[in-house]
Amino acid sequence: MVKKVVVVLWLVLLGSQSNAQKAKVSSTLNFTGSIGKYAIEMKLMLNGFNDTISGEYYYVKSGKQNKIYLSGFLKNGNLKLTESNYNLKTRKIEDTGFLTMVYVGQTTLTGKWQKNERNTAADQELAVKLNVRENLKAFNPIGYDFIISKKRPSYENVTENESKYFIIMSLQVNASTGNRWVLRGFDEHNLVKDEVNLEDVNFDGFLDVKVPIYYPDMAKNDYSYIYFLYDLKTNNFNQNRPLNDLGVLDFDAVHKEVVGYDADGSGNEGTRNYKWVNGAIFIYKEERVYENDPYTHFTDYKIINGKSVVAKKYKVK
Repeated sequence: MVKKVVVVLWLVLLGSQSNAQKAKVSSTLNFTGSIGKYAIEMKLMLNGFNDTISGEYYYVKSGKQNKIYLSGFLKNGNLKLTESNYNLKTRKIEDTGFLTMVYVGQTTLTGKWQKNERNTAADQELAVKLNVRENLKAFNPIGYDFIISKKRPSYENVTENESKYFIIMSLQVNASTGNRWVLRGFDEHNLVKDEVNLEDVNFDGFLDVKVPIYYPDMAKNDYSYIYFLYDLKTNNFNQNRPLNDLGVLDFDAVHKEVVGYDADGSGNEGTRNYKWVNGAIFIYKEERVYENDPYTHFTDYKIINGKSVVAKKYKVK
């Protein structure tokens, strides 16, 4: 009888320390097309848990350095987005246009752009036609269930900030087709909330999984990602540790490059550009500036025998 009570208490304790929870999933998709006669590139993050959208786009002629920012909602297949930009004269962020579009089959956006949301005159509108870059017809995890198995931190010297997060033990992906994946290989210090991001990080057309992890006691760089890349041939998600080590990155689907940034808040900043070659990621360019240094420092790399090797260093004032 005593043994049975002990077992029951142990199970209750185990259940109180660990649990499984459905994750909040966001998807980053890239669209290419036009507003009126002007070619554009658009990136949108769709938050499936509250139907909000954030993103950006740029006119190809102006270049990606001239981004216009977007925010809005997706409801019943209809997108309503407000674009905004920083006005140098007024020193304020101002609304510069409005987009109303229909999301067809998760592959196409069609609708209109308006300078003034209330002015419905035909000569004040431009047609919008966009196609998604990702191959969602071949593989589309948007709408899958992502279940995070997690527990409260129990290692020694848990700080107050860390105690508000969870340690992730596994991530289960349940597909509507009946397929199921269980993603593992997390470290006991990978602190998480309940979030999962989907994005094509290696530009093969298929959405991959990014799990945000947090470092709550760090003043800077207080979050990063664990990356799982989808392999169509094996129908598996494989953790990519070299990408994990690079942390927070921007994935440029148009130019097929990965960009990393760092800054210490004292004027020391850097930009690193990477590209994928035969399934591996390599740095090919780096740009850095330093406090009290009038020069911008550049490093170019070549890929030799599977390694990035410094090819040239130079600086520009």
